[in-house]
Order: sequence, then C-alpha cells, then structure tokens
Amino acid sequence: MQSRSQRRRRILKQCIQKKSKIEDNAHVTQEIDSDYEDVSEMEEDEHIQYEDEFDDEYESEEGEINIDSEDEEILQKEEQSQEQSQQTQQQQQQPLQQQSKLVRKKKGMEQESQENQKRVWFYDEAENLDFDNRAYNMLHRVTTEWPCLSCDFVLTEEEQQQYRNKEYHKMNKYPYTVYLAAGTQAAQPTKNQIYLLKLSKMHKTKYDDDEASLSEDDSEDDNLSNDEEGQVHLSSVTGLKCGVNRIKTMNGQAIAAYWNENGDVSILDLNPLYKKLLTNQQSQFNLSQLHHKVFKNQHEGFALDWSRLKLGDLISGSSDGKIYLYQLNNNDWIRENKAYEYHKGSVEDLQFSPIESFVFASCSTDGSLCIVDTREGKHKQAQILVKAHNCDVNVISWNQVSATLVATGADDGCFKIWDLKYPKNDAISEIQFHNKAITSIQFQPNSDSSIAVSSEDHKLSIWDFAVENENNNIDDIPDQLMFVHQGQKDLKELKYHPIYYEMIVSTSANGFNVFKPTLDEEEKKSEQSEEDQAQIPVIKEEDLNKYFQQMSIQ
Repeated sequence: MQSRSQRRRRILKQCIQKKSKIEDNAHVTQEIDSDYEDVSEMEEDEHIQYEDEFDDEYESEEGEINIDSEDEEILQKEEQSQEQSQQTQQQQQQPLQQQSKLVRKKKGMEQESQENQKRVWFYDEAENLDFDNRAYNMLHRVTTEWPCLSCDFVLTEEEQQQYRNKEYHKMNKYPYTVYLAAGTQAAQPTKNQIYLLKLSKMHKTKYDDDEASLSEDDSEDDNLSNDEEGQVHLSSVTGLKCGVNRIKTMNGQAIAAYWNENGDVSILDLNPLYKKLLTNQQSQFNLSQLHHKVFKNQHEGFALDWSRLKLGDLISGSSDGKIYLYQLNNNDWIRENKAYEYHKGSVEDLQFSPIESFVFASCSTDGSLCIVDTREGKHKQAQILVKAHNCDVNVISWNQVSATLVATGADDGCFKIWDLKYPKNDAISEIQFHNKAITSIQFQPNSDSSIAVSSEDHKLSIWDFAVENENNNIDDIPDQLMFVHQGQKDLKELKYHPIYYEMIVSTSANGFNVFKPTLDEEEKKSEQSEEDQAQIPVIKEEDLNKYFQQMSIQ
C-alpha cells in the first residue's frame, strides 16, 4: 500500500510547471442544491375488516349489525389494537431516511435528537464560481520555480515572544510581513531546495476591484498604498538530493525539521538566511555550509511535529509504522533508540499535546487515532486507541484552546472532531463536505470552535461550530460553513499564522496563497454602514442657502 506522502507527491509531480500562475480564486456565495433520495411513505389501508368472533351474539336486521354495549367496547379495543399493530408494521417496512453527514453538535449546544444529525453537501464540479475581492480582507498569490508539498511560518523575535505568551492579534493595521519556510518537489531530485521567503507590503486587497468604495478609514489603515505591489524576497538552500515531504519550524524559530523522500529526517539551521532577509538581502547557501543533522530511516514518511511545551522535542512517523522521539541535549539532537510501533499501517500525521509535554497523538492508514503517554514506557501500545475512520486517516489537529478536542481528516473526504474525555463515544462532529481526500486540517490557534480544512478537490473550507443552527433547514448550506477558498490546484497544506488572527497560508501545485477571509460580522456591518453613508448625496451649502431663499420668498 502506498503511503499518503507517496501518493501526494505522485499527484503533484504530474502537475509541476515552472513559473505557474494562479488565475482565479473563488468564494462560495451561492446556495448549492443537496442531493437526497426521496423516501415515499407507504399508504395506509382504507378498510379494515374484522372477523365475527362473537357469532351468535350478532343480530342482523335489514342489513344492519346490532351489537350491545359490551360487544361494542370489545370491538373498539380490538380496533385500536389492530391499528397500532398496522402502524408499527408500516414503520418497520418504511425505508430508513438517509442520514446526512454533518453532525450538528458543538460544545454547549443542545442536541436536537438522540442520534447524530449528519449531512452531506454536493458540489457540481461543472459549476462556475465568480471571484469577488470583497470576500477577502487580503489575498496575495506567490509562485516559485518549483511547487512545495509543505510550508511553515518563521516568526520575528517579537512575534516569538507573543507566541510563547499566547498573544493573538486581531490586527487590521496593514501592511503585513511574514516569513515562510518551504521544501520543494522539483522535476529532478538534485534541483530540490529549501526556500525561505519574506513576503512584505501585503496590503488589504478587499477594494482592489472597486476604488470608489475605499473608505477613508480603510485608506488610513492601509497608508493610502493599495496600488503598492507586495514584495517577495527569496533565499534558498541547495545541495539537496531529493524532494521534501514535509517541513516544520521549531516554535516559529529559524530552525526547521523536514522529511526527505529518501527517508532522512533532517534538522537545519536557517538563521543565516533569515538574518539576511531581515534587511531584504536574498541569499543562497549550500546545505554543506549550514549547520544541520541527519537521521537515517529505512522508509520515508510525512508525519512530523515539534513540541510547543518542551523546546527541542521533535517527533517523526514513517510509512513502516515507526514513530521516533528526538530530544535536544547540550545543543545537539539525540534520537531514542527504540521506536513506538503500535500502528498497523503508515503513520500519516503526529501532534504533541498542547498542555502535556509527554503526550502525543498519531493517525495512520489503519484508520485509527491514537494517544500515547511517553511516561508509560509502552512502545507497542497506545493508551487511547480510537477507530476514527473506515479508511486512511491522513491528518490530525489538536485544539490549542480546548485540549480535549482533536480533529481527524480522512481519505474519503470526511473529517471528524473527537472529545478525548469520551474516547469510546462517537465523534462529536462528522462532516462530509469535500468529495476527495482531506490533505490538511488545523484548528484556529485562538479558537475552540473554528477549523480550516483543505482537500484534493481543490477547495479549502473554514468552519465555526459555535454558530447556532438558526433555521434548521436541511436543504440549505450548513450554517457552520463560513468560507470556501478556491483557485489553487492540488491543495497540499494550510497553516494558520500563529499570531495574526485568521491569516492562512496554503500551498499547492501552482504556488502559495496568503489570505484573510472576511468573516468578522462586526467589521462587515461597519463597512456596510460606511458604504451606505457614502451613497447619501452631499448637498452643498450654497445650494442649501438658495433653497432657503426660495422658501422665504414663497
């Protein structure tokens, strides 16, 4: 069986094009018809015949049946019993309604029925969607020579401090500057590189298509520089011998761990590149010029994560089901000799617990979600094992705010949310919205209810399970669906910025998108009010005086 990293890379290589350019993005603003089977109810019998069990006690006179009060009471009871029996039989024969695949559950929300409410929504792949800049507060597209399967943010020292203190900024003071580390999938193995990108002067793009609607407040926030182009400065590391499956930065520092196609797990110091980018100096280093360490494995992998609680702790998982723990000791990384081997398939993703440094979660092609406590010393057994899906589990995300919630995304396009307080129970939410494999999933860093999901169907969806189901109309688009981002081919990974509220970077076969969707209702109301005021005609003072003069003459 091919691991997901092999399948993802194969699909991506079919789409590799130098200097590819994204032409369109789309935000779903229209309703999509649901596709349900009609279930017809069985017709009730209009006539019910009773046998004469009382024979000699019935008296017939001119076609009428005469019964006494005692017989009438018996017949009424028998008729009621017969009707109840027939109704029960009808209910048993009636086909079961097809369950939808959205479980409308969330923390603190009352359950409307005892069974999970599940829904499925279908996209018409031939449907043409129009791109509207107003759906995004900010949207910037970046293309590189070679596409990347994976990327991660590098933070400035100030941002790292905010990240450690869990400070999140609902920042609308443009322009933004972000740093990204990424690993390539080149057409030839020796052409692969590690990129470090500086994306600066990223202004609000919401009104790019409508200059007249740019309010004074927006202009001030954006320093009257909407026409100013964003800038990209790129530094790179050459000398790689193969492609990069996944890359993760150590708590936002310019130190990255990455999986190679050849099975190596490497830890690389990117600080020489980062320091030059601070002053917009682009550079290129050979791998041999940088401090790095390589750990050999028999098989390649994709699963990789740094601990947020214990600096330097790293974990990796490979396609042969092995999970290794790495620890920082005297400025050097050491890997444990003994691997964790409890999965029956390829390990696809790993996440450290946000509140316990000795606990991590894993998922696998065997369909399971596992939680491991390293203090137990059990390398062949997980402390919690959940049969999460009936197919490959590709990705997981551990909620940073509510540490009992873990999300899983599967090969069939379904994603679920689990409450680890009740590991034997069903998922508290199950959504089948995407029609192809889930490729990435992440809870918003400062929210216990918002989550973003990307899929091989070229869509990225954003959900908020704190949204109440207002009309409970099962034919509508789900209330919890906040946003759908499109325009990228073969989406591979998404990342929320650790500090900047609602900012997402997504990587695909045709480059990166960095965007902030328009989700804030208060901001929408404020902007709508500004637009309404702008449409009110302005009366000049001289015209007003003329009007008053005419009134006085009359």
